[in-house]
Amino acid sequence: MKKEFFILLTILIMATLLAACSSEPVPPPTRAADATPNCDKGFSHLGIGQYATVLQVGHPNRVRSTPHVANDNIIGVISSGQYGKIVDGPVCQDGLIFWKLEGNSIPSGSGWSAEGDGTTHWLEPYTP
Repeated sequence: MKKEFFILLTILIMATLLAACSSEPVPPPTRAADATPNCDKGFSHLGIGQYATVLQVGHPNRVRSTPHVANDNIIGVISSGQYGKIVDGPVCQDGLIFWKLEGNSIPSGSGWSAEGDGTTHWLEPYTP
């Protein structure tokens, strides 16, 4: 009985090791917070050629060098009352909808800022 148990245990351990060493990549689990909004679902109320400003007073929007969330790509912020002309986008990345803005209010003259997360808007259309 002991010998059969050890054989069964050995087979189980080997099967587990073989499964762990599989060459098939295993995708990471997707959390709801990481879901990328669909740019075509009607959330966005901005477009290329329009101007945009920050919706909430006292809550500046980050401006990034590239349209994705990373600590090393933040080049500044824009606040309510400041605006920029939309010259590119939308880019859906990291659960956010990004637009490239140009203007005097934008650090370095241009950068990417998130309109929202698919449920909440942070940028709104603006008429200079």
